[in-house]
Amino acid sequence: MKQSDVEKSTQQKLFEMQCDICKALAHPIRMAIVDRLKDKEIGAAVLISDLGIPKANLSKHISLLMHAGIVESRREGRQIFYRLTDPEIREACAIMSSVLYRRLKRGDRLASAISSIRVS
Repeated sequence: MKQSDVEKSTQQKLFEMQCDICKALAHPIRMAIVDRLKDKEIGAAVLISDLGIPKANLSKHISLLMHAGIVESRREGRQIFYRLTDPEIREACAIMSSVLYRRLKRGDRLASAISSIRVS
């Protein structure tokens, strides 16, 4: 069955949106921010302290995550708190971690096999 032009257009738009999210996550600091926010809302000052980065650096990374719709903020007095917009973001990151863990385990087994062949 052939896709209609509307379905193709919708699918293309979804792919573009997925790419935007992946681009926003494509930095170790932004992944660390998402990891810290996986279970709770956290204040900017705590994130700065936990990550060991300057306020301007946090602001830049948070801005990219917010623009991609991954993180949202809430102001309480002078403090700003951040949280993930959707629990599925946490699930997507957990799935990727699981894939990478299995890949690393396969690599360890391969490295062990290669080492044992060289020793023989």
